[in-house]
Amino acid sequence: MGTIQREADLMRILITEKAMDLPALAASLTRNARTAEAALERVKALNPQIADAQGLAAGTVLILPDAAELKPGAGEPAGAESLADLGALMRAGLRDLDARASRLDERLAADHAAVRDALKSATAKRLVEGDPLLQKQLAAAEAQFKADQKRAAEMRAQMAEAAKLAEAEFAKRQNLLG
Repeated sequence: MGTIQREADLMRILITEKAMDLPALAASLTRNARTAEAALERVKALNPQIADAQGLAAGTVLILPDAAELKPGAGEPAGAESLADLGALMRAGLRDLDARASRLDERLAADHAAVRDALKSATAKRLVEGDPLLQKQLAAAEAQFKADQKRAAEMRAQMAEAAKLAEAEFAKRQNLLG
């Protein structure tokens, strides 16, 4: 026969609403100041990503321990369902970020193509050929565009790697919660 867990007996997830330092986190989670340090150490043990952190950014996701010293309303019950919901939100956010980055890349490429097309006209060619400073400026702008393209490609590769790491971390946490 299976056991029924009460909501109070489950680990909990907390998503910080604002940036805060670790003492403020401990104070917000605990019933009294005497237990704050011990509670913070338990939170750090479950969340190695904050072990050496001085503070937490808004939106930081933490697993809270099942601990008597925590306030009853601290965090949300952490079950496979809530973690799956959080994972779905993260994936949707990453897809949106990727779509916005793609649109920006397309706009920059279109702007670059429009400038190149404008410079192909006979009038523009005469202006450029007759002005060494303008030639240098255009060469610098072209070099900057290429550098921006390279940086954008690197950032998209980093975003893809971060998404893979986040998925792996979610899988680990899912296993922790059963």
